[in-house]
Amino acid sequence: MTRLIGLAVAALLPLSLVACSGKSAGSPVASASQTGAVGFAQCMRAHGVQNWPDPNSSGEFDKTKVTTQQLKVSSTELQVAQTACQSLLPPASATQQRANVAQALQFSQCVRAHGVANFPDPDGSGRIPDPATAGINQGSPQFQAANVACAQYRPPYIPSNEAYLAYAAAASAS
Repeated sequence: MTRLIGLAVAALLPLSLVACSGKSAGSPVASASQTGAVGFAQCMRAHGVQNWPDPNSSGEFDKTKVTTQQLKVSSTELQVAQTACQSLLPPASATQQRANVAQALQFSQCVRAHGVANFPDPDGSGRIPDPATAGINQGSPQFQAANVACAQYRPPYIPSNEAYLAYAAAASAS
């Protein structure tokens, strides 16, 4: 079950990797990042995700607005739309990739500092492996407390407690 949420939420990773460059000072032309992100947002809406938000001026999406609950779609519907629209997103810059890895490492260290001793560090790809592979129950009170305490560092592919519990409830009802 945890692996399934990891797969569903992994689809959101590219959204966090949208390059950070915005408009250059004095330039009336939007950056390629913003242009690609606008096209991605339009594509997502055309593929059934009507509540997909517009990107900010840097071409980034607010990760709190791209959850299945906020978008009012299933994880399958979201994944299908993202697959169809993925080519419109520009690749992350090297600077953004380093920032994403640093954020993931901060999250791992914070979770361990809050009592989840075996929480893994990011792997060679810069992503934190599925916590279930390290024997971590994301529904446990200990992990949930650490997840809240470390929320400021949480990568977008690690679900909030609310998202995890909603997914777990839906999976057990099926």
